[in-house]
Amino acid sequence: MKSRWIITAASAAIFFGGSFRTSLGDPWFQNLARPNWLTFEFLIPFIWIFIWVCVTISAILVWEKSSRENKPWLLMILYAVLGILTVIYSPVVVALKSLMGGLAVGAMATLLVYILAILVRPILPKAALLLIPYMLWGPIGTYLTWVLIKLNPQSLQ
Repeated sequence: MKSRWIITAASAAIFFGGSFRTSLGDPWFQNLARPNWLTFEFLIPFIWIFIWVCVTISAILVWEKSSRENKPWLLMILYAVLGILTVIYSPVVVALKSLMGGLAVGAMATLLVYILAILVRPILPKAALLLIPYMLWGPIGTYLTWVLIKLNPQSLQ
């Protein structure tokens, strides 16, 4: 029981720690050209909150499923790295004004979530299923960043 609170607190610390520098209010980012199909941009923060909750629950379930003698420390490190990659996307894009950096971070996080799902599935299939929202959204977010690069070639200077 105590472990779920520790994982939740760590997850919240990563999430809120990385949320201080988002793209929401940055003039440079807000002035980038957007694709016409991006009609749901206002939903993106809510999508990420949902994904974050799913990933956190997945980590808790994996930890609680493991035996006392065989705790999945490596998997917890991978969950943490996934969280860190997720929250550094906005600072990389906004503070560094680097869509290419954001593309690299997004691609790494997307690849990592697929690897994590493969590693977690044998332990607890339900925990792997909770990673599906990230596995669906990660490629969309990464593709969107690539589209922003194509629509804003001046941003690469």
